[in-house]
Amino acid sequence: MFSNLTPMVKNLLIVNIVIHLLANLVPNDFIRQLFSFYNPILPGTPDLWNPNFKPWQIISYMFLHSRDTFMHLFSNMFALLIFGPAIEAYMGSGRFLKYYIICGIGAAFFNMGMDYLAFFQSAQGDMELQYLAIKSMLGASGAIFGILVAFAMIFPNIEMMLLFFPVPIKAKYFVAMYAIFEIVQAFGRTATGIAHWAHIGGLITGFILLQFFHFKERKFY
Repeated sequence: MFSNLTPMVKNLLIVNIVIHLLANLVPNDFIRQLFSFYNPILPGTPDLWNPNFKPWQIISYMFLHSRDTFMHLFSNMFALLIFGPAIEAYMGSGRFLKYYIICGIGAAFFNMGMDYLAFFQSAQGDMELQYLAIKSMLGASGAIFGILVAFAMIFPNIEMMLLFFPVPIKAKYFVAMYAIFEIVQAFGRTATGIAHWAHIGGLITGFILLQFFHFKERKFY
């Protein structure tokens, strides 16, 4: 596993782990409050602007993970470790990093759009407004879902053995089932606190980017 570790995947692993340790050492969760992503606009407020939002959060949020459970960091970094090297080897390190970051940004925008849609469709505007005002998002999951869809599209027929699935399953079917699961969770809101729409946003962003990657003479901007 570690013998095939590629440079950018290694750098991302180190950065995420170091930032997680630093964030846990700083009191009052100051780093997460400053660098997590907050929706910039608060519908229904006099000035519409969320004072918690800062422009850099659109990128910084994807390098932070929950303090409450180590599994948030571990699951994302494990997926990066398993799927990332093959994608980096295929794309090249520079393109891989661009792809990773853009998928994370796309995930944040998609999740934000779904938050606003929920607000405008809700009959309980005050409750949704409070939710938007205090809610923040953090984690590499959106970027990781971009990597998952890339793996499924570039290596669709590679068979995988999963701990929770007793028979081999091709990558394209695994990612398709995972996407359906996330959509069901997002609409059902069965797991409060998990940004399922960000996961879907990262997947969609990755899918769109890969169309340009494949069909424009293998150039990726």
